[in-house]
Amino acid sequence: MKFWELTSAFRSEKENLKTVFSKDLWKKYKLQFDNFQKLVANQDRLILDEEIPFELAKEVCDLSKLKFYLYYRENPQILSSWKQGNNEDFELIDVSDILVRFGGHIIEETMERSYTEVNPKQIGENVEVIAVFNLTNIGMVAFLRTETKSLEKDEILSSFDNQRQWKIIGEHSILFCSINGLSKIENQRKQGIKQYKILPLNDCGKPKLTELLKIEKS
Repeated sequence: MKFWELTSAFRSEKENLKTVFSKDLWKKYKLQFDNFQKLVANQDRLILDEEIPFELAKEVCDLSKLKFYLYYRENPQILSSWKQGNNEDFELIDVSDILVRFGGHIIEETMERSYTEVNPKQIGENVEVIAVFNLTNIGMVAFLRTETKSLEKDEILSSFDNQRQWKIIGEHSILFCSINGLSKIENQRKQGIKQYKILPLNDCGKPKLTELLKIEKS
């Protein structure tokens, strides 16, 4: 995601941008944000087109209240800022999910055009990491997407450099109180995204968001 795309996508939530940019880690971007109008006037493409760190975009997305509709049955899929007709096959999706699954530039594009066409990453026999949580009294739960099959108990997932591995303990549903939460889980399952309890091997920690993992063995 480029710097100008971040500021454009979240122009309605400037306070969130200010909050994130105020952190020491991102103070470089605070100066750029404070001088944004001058950068635009001078068409300073070196700064405006700079690719920002994924972690910065994720922090801004996590504060956002923006919601979109993903019509996943369409080919290509349609991501819209408004509910389209009577079509019930949609996932109510937030910007953090869009960042991980489709890229940050899609957020800006959808805000600008009201809708855009998207396609999930082609992953073949691999596994895509959508989200990971460490839950008290439960352990590590990961939202993982597959294209060809569900993951089975005792299967081993490995990073492509073979330095990190995780064991599948089994499917695990995080309980949501709201109807919207339950609906989201069901619509994600239809897209191959399921929740699994996983066990890190050799203290490798969490798999990384957007990372592709390979299935080693049962």
